[in-house]
Amino acid sequence: MNSAVSRFPLLNRVARPALLASGATLLAVTTLTGCGLFGKSWDVKLEVTGTGQADIGYSFSGETDQTKTTSESLPWTVSHNVGFGFNGVAVLHAQPGTACRVYVDGKLRMSQDKPDSQGAVSCSVNLQEE
Repeated sequence: MNSAVSRFPLLNRVARPALLASGATLLAVTTLTGCGLFGKSWDVKLEVTGTGQADIGYSFSGETDQTKTTSESLPWTVSHNVGFGFNGVAVLHAQPGTACRVYVDGKLRMSQDKPDSQGAVSCSVNLQEE
């Protein structure tokens, strides 16, 4: 084996815990910053208006997975305080007249009111520190 660890056994015992701790710290800071704990934060509201029911998927910055709901009654809304990053909502099987909106700190930032031919409509915003 010709790696740095085999040539320098001390590196294996001393540096590995320090590297692991550094990696864990970096991951924690990145995750927390995305949630607004170490920077600016915004109040984001995702909204879907219309009649009937639709399948809705949404995500807020700082979350790794999209939340999905099926056959959700409209109108529908969800709010969250977030840090920088992408926030969005996607609607499937929407009836004509269904609209999605994204509000940031109470101000409309994105609106889409025309589902495509399959009944899909989506809205998203990317929040960045200024």
